[in-house]
Amino acid sequence: MSDNKFVKIYNFFAVNNYLIVNDIEKADIVILDLCWVWISFLNDTISKIDYCLSKNQKIILMWCITDTLKDKYWDNIIYIDTKNYSIFEVYFDFIVPLNRVDSYFSASKINLLDTWNHVWNTWYSLEDNFNKKFFIEISIWCQLNCSYCNIKKVKGNTKSLKKEDIINEIEKAVKDWKTDIFLLSDDCWSYWSDIWTNLVELLNAIFEISDEIMVYITNIYPSYLVKYYEEIKKYIYADKIPYILVPVQHYSPRILKMMNRAYDVEKIIGVLKDIKESSKTELHNHIIFNYHEETLEEFVETFKYLNYYSKTFYFKHSDVNNIYWKNHISYDLDKKIILLKKLQKKYSIDIPLW
Repeated sequence: MSDNKFVKIYNFFAVNNYLIVNDIEKADIVILDLCWVWISFLNDTISKIDYCLSKNQKIILMWCITDTLKDKYWDNIIYIDTKNYSIFEVYFDFIVPLNRVDSYFSASKINLLDTWNHVWNTWYSLEDNFNKKFFIEISIWCQLNCSYCNIKKVKGNTKSLKKEDIINEIEKAVKDWKTDIFLLSDDCWSYWSDIWTNLVELLNAIFEISDEIMVYITNIYPSYLVKYYEEIKKYIYADKIPYILVPVQHYSPRILKMMNRAYDVEKIIGVLKDIKESSKTELHNHIIFNYHEETLEEFVETFKYLNYYSKTFYFKHSDVNNIYWKNHISYDLDKKIILLKKLQKKYSIDIPLW
C-alpha cells in the first residue's frame, strides 16, 4: 500500500517537471518512504536524516515510521502519514494534481528509479500487461492487535472506502480495459468494521461488473480466510482470484499466542491445500522469525508448510519502542540464517531488508 502511494508521488514529481536524482548529494529535497521498522534500519535512517539536515536539505518523511521519529525531529522535517498523503501538494508547486497523475503515467514509472525495492520486484514480476492493472485502497488500519505491530498506534481507527465508491472506481477502470483489480489494505478482511459490510459482499459486487475481472487480495488475516472460505471459493475455483497474501507469521502455538494471533494452523493449512489443489491461485506468506524466545525447534516448524506457497517472505524480528514486548530474547540466530539460506535452493524464500 505504501508503495502504491509512493508511485503516485514519484509520478507527481515526474509529470510536474521536477528533476529526479538518485544521488543524495545533488538533491534539494529528500523523500524517505519508510514503512518497515528494524532497529538497524531505523538507526541508518536517523544517520541519513542528520546528514541531510546538516546540508540544509528539505526532508519529507512518509508512512508508518513517521511517528517513531516525530519526537526527535519535530519541526525540522515534513511528516506525511498514510492517511493524509494528499496534503503533499501543499508543499510543492504543480500543474497536474496528485489525483490526475495516473492518467499521464502508469504505475510502472517507478522502475526508472535506480534502486532496489523488494516488494516492487515481487509484484512486478506481474508486469506483463501492466496497463490492465488497477490498484485501489479499500481501507486503512487493521482491526487486529498483533503484539509485534505498530500499525494501530500509527494509523488509529479503521477507515474504509464505501463499497459504492469502490465499485464506481472499478467500473471506471474496467471501461479503460483495466481488469486486474488489486485490493490494497493493511488487512483486507478488516474492510467492514466501520461501514457495516464485509469483503465477501465487496467481492460479489466487483465480480458482477464484468466477467473479465480478476481480483488480487494483497493481505488477509488467515482465520478470516478460513471463516469465509465457503463463500468465496467459487471465485477461486473459477481462477478469478489469481493472488492472495495469507501471512501466517508462524506455526508454533506458543509463538502465535505471544504474537496475539491465536488461530488453528491446521484449519488454515486445510484451506491452503484446497486452494493449491483446486485452482491456479498464487499464495504468498509472511513469517516472522527470531521472535521473543523462539527456539531453533520452533523456527524449524515454520518450514513445515512451505510447499503450499508460491513464495514465503522471512522477516527477522526487531524490537521497536512502541510494541508490547520490551525484552528481546531469542536463540541461535546464526543457525537460523544458515538454514534459511539452504532452504532458498529448494523453496521460493525471500529475506527482505537484512
